[in-house]
Amino acid sequence: MKKIPICFLSLLVLAAAEAQKPKEKKPPKPKKAWYEAKQPKYAQSDLGRVYRQSVQLRDTSQGDIYKPISIRVGDLEKGPQATVIYDTEAMRMAAAIPDRFLMFNEYRNGLGGAGNWVGAPYLLQTRKGPGFAKDGSFADPREKGRHALPEDWAVYKGNYRYGERVILSYRVGGVDVLESPWVITHNKHKAITRTFEFSPVPGDREIRMNICSVDGAEKTEIRDGKLGVIHHAGQLTAVTVTDGVTLVAEGKDTLRLTVNPRTHPRITLQIWTGDPAMLPSIKGTGDVLPLSEWIKGGPATWTETIVTRGSLGAADKSFAVDTITPPFDNPYKALFFMGGHDFFRNGDAAVCTIHGDVWRVSGIDESLEKLTWKRYATGMFHPLGLKIVKDQVYVLGRDEITRLHDYNRDDEADYYESFNSDCTIGKHVHEYATGLDTDPEGNFYYVKGVNGNQSAHQGTAIKVSADGKRSEIFATGFRWPNGSGVGPNGTFTAADQQGTWVPSSRIDIVKKGGFYGHIPAHHREVEPTDYDGPLCWIPHKVDNSCGGQTWVQGGKWGGLDGHMVHLSYGKCDAFLVLQEQVNGVDQAGVVKLPVHFNSGAMRARFNPHDGQLYTSGLKGWQTSGAKDGCFQRVRYTGKPFCIPIGLNAHANGMKVTFNRKLDAELAEDVASWQLEQWQYRWTKAYGSKEYLVSDPNKIGHDPVAVKSAKLLPDGRSVFLDLGSVQPVMQMRIAYDLETDAGEEVIGSLYNTIHALRPAR
Repeated sequence: MKKIPICFLSLLVLAAAEAQKPKEKKPPKPKKAWYEAKQPKYAQSDLGRVYRQSVQLRDTSQGDIYKPISIRVGDLEKGPQATVIYDTEAMRMAAAIPDRFLMFNEYRNGLGGAGNWVGAPYLLQTRKGPGFAKDGSFADPREKGRHALPEDWAVYKGNYRYGERVILSYRVGGVDVLESPWVITHNKHKAITRTFEFSPVPGDREIRMNICSVDGAEKTEIRDGKLGVIHHAGQLTAVTVTDGVTLVAEGKDTLRLTVNPRTHPRITLQIWTGDPAMLPSIKGTGDVLPLSEWIKGGPATWTETIVTRGSLGAADKSFAVDTITPPFDNPYKALFFMGGHDFFRNGDAAVCTIHGDVWRVSGIDESLEKLTWKRYATGMFHPLGLKIVKDQVYVLGRDEITRLHDYNRDDEADYYESFNSDCTIGKHVHEYATGLDTDPEGNFYYVKGVNGNQSAHQGTAIKVSADGKRSEIFATGFRWPNGSGVGPNGTFTAADQQGTWVPSSRIDIVKKGGFYGHIPAHHREVEPTDYDGPLCWIPHKVDNSCGGQTWVQGGKWGGLDGHMVHLSYGKCDAFLVLQEQVNGVDQAGVVKLPVHFNSGAMRARFNPHDGQLYTSGLKGWQTSGAKDGCFQRVRYTGKPFCIPIGLNAHANGMKVTFNRKLDAELAEDVASWQLEQWQYRWTKAYGSKEYLVSDPNKIGHDPVAVKSAKLLPDGRSVFLDLGSVQPVMQMRIAYDLETDAGEEVIGSLYNTIHALRPAR
């Protein structure tokens, strides 16, 4: 047995003695309120009075509210007052919380998951379910208490802004209702007030409404017909109402009211929660306000505009990338993660940000020397699409398409109309709604990501009628399509990105009833065993995360009119898409354009005023982008360039067409061309490796030998004789050429072959 050194024994004794000493208690670190800790930076922004994101109500039986509108009420200059939360699908005031706004989701700086959550204490709550009765019943007809109530029951129409006040607009049983919440304080106790104005209705129709309920309450009572009280855990919740309103106690924990909108078109009520000692001081219900006078356009809120100076890209190449500089430093501390843009008739732009804003940008001219940014709207739910139709702004959020109305023309939205909210939603990080474009008939299109089977619309392409009254699932099988587009002839496109059931990035021409590969979003009675192929696969290393598409138009962009442009969010690049149709089958290749953006490129539109391409984007997840967001212009300078503009697959080879004449010697030298091809596997695995065509069980690329290269009579097209060509998921055609003027033409295009033209 080895001897233990004396010094080591001494250390053990000292350590044992030290362990017996009472430990000194470190002074506790000062704690912040839970709703102030770990907030993403956008929570420090002035987000406005209204905010739309899914909410989780903690410490209650309510759980998640998927389409709420959260409203800050009170004089905010005096500090936090209160926040009321409306469930716009059940049309009820779900809860009110004192002295703060919301706790925001930290993930991806607030861009993922359920958005935000709140916790006790509550100034009021209502029971989960319909806020109003139908035929006298509050029984919830919805499966699991989710999604919108039937239209003949209750419909949320939108909200107005008037100074500090927010006015909700909805319909209940054929009666149009305006409602405005507020908060008052008396003897240090806060009360939520609700003011209602009903449209004129014939007869003695009654409206029954849930006012509040408290989990675990002890008893409920009505005093003098105008005061209702719920007793709970040493506290009480009290409700006072105006004359003509009947208060009703339901069981131990709920207060309801009944009102005839014909005889009492305007009513108000107050809801107090606190110490029973406050009860004797509760008097009256406050003023009954003229809400219909507040829906015609109110004073501007965002009165301070910001001026920035744009920067012009180097004009020594064919395409210059100009920057419409966002006001990253602004008095509202607003963030500029751009989610979409479009143009007004006068040339101004509207830009939405994923944190809920819309900004109007003026001064977009050749020099970009003075760009004026004016905040136009706030509070939308992760908007990632924007379209202007007849100078009205339509914004696509996770929850709905919102149409913005500026009644008094002060460049600020007065009415946020719920144009179409048919889509159902869940809480998954990928369940963004993206795109928003219109076809020649005015119908709207967009796409939604998956949400873990939490809703009927996950992973679908959606078509909405021009009037917003109808919607349909147009196609299914999408995973996380971060972009779409609609061409001048009505062609609807989308682009998904590598993941489960998506072997690599893909651009799709979306056709009605199509299934585009992501099995969890097939929405069919029987699980598919096959999928509709893409227009084109794109290797992951070339475009790891797709953006949207647009079509060149206007005649000022280098003679490329009619071609599709596809954006890469992940690589901050743009590609020209070389389409062809063979026997009714669409296929294409892509070639990179000589441009690069400051952030992940997502939305693209050609400006009808100058004929140039404008892109917007953000850095919210994996991208090589350097900036939080970008709004940039790709301007054709007039300098010559040479790239492929056409691609045709034949049974015996490939025809590649360029936009300029080529040097014949190099074009016909087979050493100028390098071709290879490979396959992917469609499985539930995350993406796919690249497999040999010659041996599908081995990883790798097959080289494709060029037997001969022939420059065709137009001087711009080359036919590559490959002997025999078969359909393949991915081909790469690399070229090292010169124009007939001696300018280098070096690059690669990546294409997919589904069908073949006859041999040449």
